[in-house]
Amino acid sequence: MGLRNRERKVLRRLDSKTLDARFLKEIQHGLNCSPFEAQAVLEVVREVYFPFLDEQCVKAPPGKITLIAVSADEPPGKPVAECDKESVCLTIHRGPKDDQILQQHGPAGFRQARILDLCQEALSQGALLTREDLAYRVFFVSPRTITRDLNTLRTANPKLMIPLRSTIHDIGPVLTHRTKIVCLALEGKTMTQICKMMHHSPQAMQGTRIPPSHVASPTRRG
Repeated sequence: MGLRNRERKVLRRLDSKTLDARFLKEIQHGLNCSPFEAQAVLEVVREVYFPFLDEQCVKAPPGKITLIAVSADEPPGKPVAECDKESVCLTIHRGPKDDQILQQHGPAGFRQARILDLCQEALSQGALLTREDLAYRVFFVSPRTITRDLNTLRTANPKLMIPLRSTIHDIGPVLTHRTKIVCLALEGKTMTQICKMMHHSPQAMQGTRIPPSHVASPTRRG
């Protein structure tokens, strides 16, 4: 029973990251419509515009995919269905370079070679990917497979920070930015150095509890 409930929650989160879900949210909040009224408006838009949009739809370049992801500005703890979404265009396959990776290292090696770039590409467009996005929308594998890929990447490079929603907002079971900040402080890095290395401002790090005795002064060399 618990497994089925968890699967339903995953499906609801994925369903909330579609164009229809984004349109319904905009209609409900922007025009103060009820869910029933918003759905009715969506059906009219489909009936009137879709026959023309489908014929004139601009295709994504080869090797790229367009998907909906949670906005990077959304705070942690907010249900995915209520979060603002962004449309992002991601480069899945880069041509001969990735063909060689697939031949030499197989599908797992290909995923591990692309995950970091895909997450950074999404972040540069104002969105944060999740394990579920990578699993169900990009690579078509299970979230457990993505978790294994992430563990492999972090084992090979413990300092690697992959900008997933869970790591940026500290809401997942992986090594978080907050943990990394504390580790750098324990190594004797100054606040200025930590901000530079983590690409954070001092204000953005205010929520991280760092023991005062471990934070080097600005004049100390880390």
